[in-house]
Amino acid sequence: MNRKILLTNGKFYTLRKEGEFNQAVLIKGDKIEQVFFTSPENISADEVIDLHNSFVYPGFIDTHTHCFEGGLYSLSVDFSDVTSINDILEILREADPISGKIFAYHLDENSIKERRFPTQKEVDHLYPDIPLIIRRVDGHSCVINSAAAAKIPWKKPLPKGYNGYLNREWNGQASNWFHRDLDDESILKVYHEAAAKAINTGHTTIHTMIGDAYSDLKHLPLIKHHLSEFPVEFILYPQITNVKKALEIESTRIGGCILADGSFGSHTAALTEPYTDRPNQKGVLYRSSDFWQSFIREAHNEGLQIAIHCIGDAAIQQILKCYEQVQTENYQDLRHEIIHCELVSDDMINHIKKSGISAVMQPMFDRLWAGPGELYQWVLGKERTLHTSRLASIYNKGILLTGGSDWYITDLSALKGINAAVNLHNPKERLTPYQAVSIYTRNAAKLSHDEDRLGQILPGKEADMVFLEEDILKPGTKIDQVKISKVIKKGRFITPFNN
Repeated sequence: MNRKILLTNGKFYTLRKEGEFNQAVLIKGDKIEQVFFTSPENISADEVIDLHNSFVYPGFIDTHTHCFEGGLYSLSVDFSDVTSINDILEILREADPISGKIFAYHLDENSIKERRFPTQKEVDHLYPDIPLIIRRVDGHSCVINSAAAAKIPWKKPLPKGYNGYLNREWNGQASNWFHRDLDDESILKVYHEAAAKAINTGHTTIHTMIGDAYSDLKHLPLIKHHLSEFPVEFILYPQITNVKKALEIESTRIGGCILADGSFGSHTAALTEPYTDRPNQKGVLYRSSDFWQSFIREAHNEGLQIAIHCIGDAAIQQILKCYEQVQTENYQDLRHEIIHCELVSDDMINHIKKSGISAVMQPMFDRLWAGPGELYQWVLGKERTLHTSRLASIYNKGILLTGGSDWYITDLSALKGINAAVNLHNPKERLTPYQAVSIYTRNAAKLSHDEDRLGQILPGKEADMVFLEEDILKPGTKIDQVKISKVIKKGRFITPFNN
C-alpha cells in the first residue's frame, strides 16, 4: 500500500544546486512525490508530520567501506586509545573470542610510548593456543601469535626476521584467514552491526567490499541473498580480480581494495620519490603493469566498473595509465574508481579528468594524519604532504569526487568526513560545506550510476533522508558534533540505533 506522508516545517536541501531548499515534502510509498517551497494546504495525506524546523538532507552515502571488518571489529577489541604496550596486553587479557579467534584493531604504534607493536612472544604469553590478530590502524600491517602462524597456509615462507609482525602479502593472507570460517549466523550478525552503525550515523546507502582480492568471493552470495533484511542499502563490490566470477554473479562492478600499493604508515605506498624518513625506500607496487593492463582491459570490455586502491603517486600513475589505455581503445562511461587517490600532481589530475575516472577519497585521512608533525609529514615531508588529499583541486576540475570513510580504518561517519573536508590542513584544498555534502550525497549516487534514484530530495527520487538538529551548510557550524534525529530509508522512518 502506497501511504502518503506529508513532512512539513523543515528545511529540505535538494542538493540539485547550492542554496536550493523546500519547506515540505510529500512521500508516496518509497518515493518522493512532490516538494513544496512553502508548507501546502489541502494536500491529501495519510499522515502529516511536523518536523519542528529540522534540517533535512539526502541520506548520506559512504562510497568505500569494509563493512564486514567494521562490523566484526565493532564487536572486538579497539586499541584507539591505548598509550603503551602494557595497556595493549591488559586489554587483551579480557578479550572474548569470536568463532574461536581473538580480533583486535586500530593500533597506531606511533601513538604509544614504545612506538612499536607488541612482539609475538608478548602475545603468545597471553594466548598460546587461541589464534590472535592485532591490525594496524591503516589495515596494511598486523601482528599475529604463534597459534595463528601455525594454522595459516602461507603461500611462501614468512619474512626474514619474523617476530609476529606482518605487512605486504603476508598481512593480506593473515587477515583473510582470520575472516574465514565464521558461521553464517555470525556473519549476518556482523553485517547487522554494520548496518546499525550506518543508520546511526545518518547513512542510507553504503558501498562495501567482500572478497579476498584474488578470486574468492567469501560470503558475498550469503549477504546478497539477505540484502532486503538490512535497514541500510548495501552496494556490493566483489573484491576479486576474477572477471569471469564477477560476471557469473551478475555484478556490474569489480574490485574495491584490490591493492596497487599499500599505505604511508607501513611504508608500502608506492612513491615516485623516496620516503623522507627512509631515503632508501619508495614503497611497493604490488603487481606488474602487465597484470593490471590485462585485468583492466578484460573488466572494462565486459562493461564492469573497476575500483582499485592507490595511495602513492607511483601506484596512481600505474593504474591511471591502464585506465587511459582502455578508454582510448573503447571509451565507456563506467566511472572507474581510483580509491584513496592520496598523492597526486596537477598533471595527474588533468589525466584523471580526461579519462572520465572517479576519485573515491577519505577526508578523514587528512584530519588524522596530515597535520603539523603528524604521520604524513614524517614520511613524506611538508612539501609532499601539501599534495595529499587534494579535494578542491579534484572537485573544481569537474572530476567525479566522492567521500568515504574506509571504515574500519576511520569511523563510519559522513558528518566527520564532511567536517574534515571543509577543514583540511591545506586551506587551498578545502571544500565548501555544500561541496563537502555533495560528495556524500549527489556525487556518491552518481558513482554507482544511481543518480536517477538517490542523492537528492526531488520528485521521483527514493525517499532517503537524514534529519539534523543544526544546519551543516551554515558557516561556523561544528559539523562533526551535529546530532542526527531521524533517518528515512525508502519512505520508512528508522529511529537511529543506540551505539
